[in-house]
Amino acid sequence: MSEQIEGRRFSQVYLRRADLQQDSVRMRNRLGAVLHGWEKRGFRISDLVEQELGIRLGYTRTEYEWTKVIREMELRDVLDTVTVACFAMKQQARSSPGDYIRQFVAAVSRIFSEEQVGYRVDPLGGVHYAVDQEFESGRVATITALGQARYNGVRSLYEDAFAALDGETPDGKSAIRHGFFAVESLFRLMFPRAQQLGTGDVQTHLSPVVDRVYSDQRPALMVAQKRVAAFRSWIEAAHFYRHEPGSEEPAQPPLELAVYLLSDAGAHLRWLAFLDQQRAD
Repeated sequence: MSEQIEGRRFSQVYLRRADLQQDSVRMRNRLGAVLHGWEKRGFRISDLVEQELGIRLGYTRTEYEWTKVIREMELRDVLDTVTVACFAMKQQARSSPGDYIRQFVAAVSRIFSEEQVGYRVDPLGGVHYAVDQEFESGRVATITALGQARYNGVRSLYEDAFAALDGETPDGKSAIRHGFFAVESLFRLMFPRAQQLGTGDVQTHLSPVVDRVYSDQRPALMVAQKRVAAFRSWIEAAHFYRHEPGSEEPAQPPLELAVYLLSDAGAHLRWLAFLDQQRAD
């Protein structure tokens, strides 16, 4: 049995959806239970929700019945409550508020993932749209691969690319550009002599590294060389949405193409980070 499915609930393995839901009763119930648990730990989240969101919450005695309240909220308030809860922890924790926020964000992220809703939560508790399961999985995998302090600047640019898709009107052009800048930043971190991320620079600097890393595995070397060629094609494609001085600003790309190019950016970042570590070892 695959390691990925051992110990996981049946529904998480065999009842996966092709798309992501906008809302979910189970998601609301689980969020309510989590919020109730945090209030029992002494955080007055309910008070801050009323103050920040301008809504009234029903309660019994001194404890808010979060599982009931959250089911009756508008969806916007459900998602905003996640962020307000993190703000409450920042305000009210006697020490190490970041630890509490990380615990809470991890719990909410797990709920969003397991209940297959179209949202993700950032490290500070902000809720954002997730395009689909594969896109979100790629984002998480890439951020994990860029976890070292060496990649802080690269990771920030990559997260800016996703932020561009989070607005009421997604900015695919900005997403592609920031995705490109993230890849270019990592490439130049690996190869300081490279002036920019161009197809010629890839051939000059990256190809020899790939040949060296996979030199003892001929099939892997052939595949890796094809991936280098695909990387060069991706660079050429992304350049159509780069605004060069003296040229006309390109129109917004179709959203599906922006998502496609940004997905590929994540794959390139993960591979480059791996190759960077191979060179360091």
